[in-house]
Amino acid sequence: MQKVIYSLLLVVLLPFSTFSQSQKSVSTYTIKGAITDSQTNESVPFATVSVSKSAAPEVPFKRLASDANGKFEFDVNSSETLLLNVAAVGMKSAVVEVKSFPTKTIDLGKILLASNDKLLSEVTVTAQKPLVKVDLDKITYDMKADPESETANVLDMLRKVPMVTVDGEENIRVKGQSRFKIFMNGKETTMLATNPSQVLKSIPASSVKNIEVITEPGAKYEAEGLAGIINIITESAVKGYTGTVRANADNYGGFGGGLYFSTKIGKWGITTNLNQGFFKNPGSTYQETRESFHSDTFKYLYQNGDNNNHGNFRYGNLSISYEMDSLNLFTISGNGWGGNYNSNSSGYNWIQSAALDTVQAYRSKSQNSGMWGGYDGSLDYQRSFSKPDKLFTASYKISYSPNGSESGSNIENVKNYFDRQQRIKSNSGSTEHTFQLDYTEPFNKKHVTEAGVKYIYRNNHSRNEYLLRNTLNDQWESMQGAGAKKMLNQYGVLGAYGSYTYKLEKFSARAGARLEHTSGTLTFGKDSSFTQKPFTNLVPSITLSYKTSQASNMQLSYTQRISRPSIYYLNPFVNNTNPKNIHQGNPNLVPEISNSFNLNYNLFTPKFNFNGSVFTSFANNTIERVSRLMNDTIVFNTFENIGRMRNAGASTYFRWQVTKNFNWYANGSANYAYYSFTTGGKKIENKGFNYSAYLGASYSLPLDFRLNANGGYSSPSVSLQSKWYGYYYYYLSLNKAFLNKNLNISAYANG
Repeated sequence: MQKVIYSLLLVVLLPFSTFSQSQKSVSTYTIKGAITDSQTNESVPFATVSVSKSAAPEVPFKRLASDANGKFEFDVNSSETLLLNVAAVGMKSAVVEVKSFPTKTIDLGKILLASNDKLLSEVTVTAQKPLVKVDLDKITYDMKADPESETANVLDMLRKVPMVTVDGEENIRVKGQSRFKIFMNGKETTMLATNPSQVLKSIPASSVKNIEVITEPGAKYEAEGLAGIINIITESAVKGYTGTVRANADNYGGFGGGLYFSTKIGKWGITTNLNQGFFKNPGSTYQETRESFHSDTFKYLYQNGDNNNHGNFRYGNLSISYEMDSLNLFTISGNGWGGNYNSNSSGYNWIQSAALDTVQAYRSKSQNSGMWGGYDGSLDYQRSFSKPDKLFTASYKISYSPNGSESGSNIENVKNYFDRQQRIKSNSGSTEHTFQLDYTEPFNKKHVTEAGVKYIYRNNHSRNEYLLRNTLNDQWESMQGAGAKKMLNQYGVLGAYGSYTYKLEKFSARAGARLEHTSGTLTFGKDSSFTQKPFTNLVPSITLSYKTSQASNMQLSYTQRISRPSIYYLNPFVNNTNPKNIHQGNPNLVPEISNSFNLNYNLFTPKFNFNGSVFTSFANNTIERVSRLMNDTIVFNTFENIGRMRNAGASTYFRWQVTKNFNWYANGSANYAYYSFTTGGKKIENKGFNYSAYLGASYSLPLDFRLNANGGYSSPSVSLQSKWYGYYYYYLSLNKAFLNKNLNISAYANG
């Protein structure tokens, strides 16, 4: 485990905004009232009260929630005319004007709210602290309501989002699984697919509006991605302008900075975010154990080692929107990212027999360098209608991602192995075109239908050169049978979906299906090519929701998901750069199909937020890496649809606002996984518990100081033939706000 590290992060926030008029009075007034249902005359619990000045009604300066009896109370230090916007789930909002201050206490009495004609199936409770909203298929974390978002980055904030964990190595998981996708404003971006942690660290949380966790993606979303979707919703441009300048440095020698700017002038909106930085990682360690099922002589493979790396990165985006009228919106946006890296690693590898005798061992050292990056651009059109919630969208996206790397390795024999020096040079790139149409039609308050079509075309290419050191003449030569290899992979995915939603006051249901067809070709070198086996999958989903109270609900869902084999799994090229450890893809693989059942309970009040989930899933054709022994001394690795997976577990999230200044929160998950397959008439299995926990707390101190502390632990995990070791991590930070909270300084330590 890496040692404790101490880093210094300087975050400078410079919002450009106008200040309201000076206060008319410094007297303190208390305003109170009670929120009441106009039809039943019953109190409305946990309603939201937003307070603003009449001169700036769109900018609330205070937000609070009524108590369980609908009562609220707050103080103001001004006799200016105030506007109170009162809102509650399933009810029409009301605006109350307070312009007379005859006494120090103003009792507004009952504030009546009428039932909303639009029936909702979601639970929303708005309070002064972080907000969570639960809908049929997702949980939404309100970033703007969390004061930590003013100084943190998006990766830091993900640690607080229900069902999401970020470990000490900055690996992101959803419900304990790594198979998920990250969207930006409802769309995939290659930038987040290739290097999510580094990119999310460069995005200020203050530029993000919401983070959605779509744990059971419905028919509208692609069937790919077994664990779900994280959707990051950025702030739209608003009238006026706002900007943020950031800078950071750490004691490793890393540093960086960035600029965020947003403005709206007339019908045009512009938002941009630019970042540049240098990173340096002092080192980390790894351990893995694999088991061979075909030989008692070469039974267990052990690998451990350490590595370190450094490099630079850059990221930027620009979004321009044009609101032609209230019903038509055009948006053009682009992202660019890139960087380079250098890394060094060393390891020790050994193989033991079933009797635990070491039969083979060697040391390895490697040096790697390369570049990564790319760009994407999109054009979107959104057509609204006078009918509420009726919507049509059309979009096109293009992305290109070039990559290059050079790696060298030195193998030193310890027992029954050989010395070897080799070098691999690689240049690759990927181009993708995406076309999409979506349409939503609400027939009335109870019935909503959705339909759409999407086509994705991908073109992946690479060129690899394998060199081996000739110890006789001390020269680098092309590796026999593996000179310069070119690969071209082209394939397309065509999908169409339809769904139906039925809503009542307390009960909601959504059912849908998505049909996807995938086909492609792969050419390797001059003479080797094959046509990828076409995949056609019909993926159903259904979600039921029941609102047990104004602040809680229960959900039951079934979703089928697929995981297509990537080119890495399909490529039939035999990689024998290490003749004792050969790798080859399998072009006959088919997509994994996973069936998942989930039962969720959600409770969100101003002081306590809770989400609990129990789940089970199974798959009968999982793609597994299989290692077999050839000629008693050579390990052959490939992939096959031979795995059976059974998974059951639970996850939980809660947040407790203990006092006005102190809150704590936790994320946790545990599951039992079972894997098996049959080979040569013999049934092989691996099973075990996996669990992880994350705990954090935040305390607001006098003089605008804020202390944050969090940490977590992840247990050892198992797969079909492997076992990975557990790890723990922690994070401490101290923030100080200056200049009316326009300047913030943070110091942190983690380990």
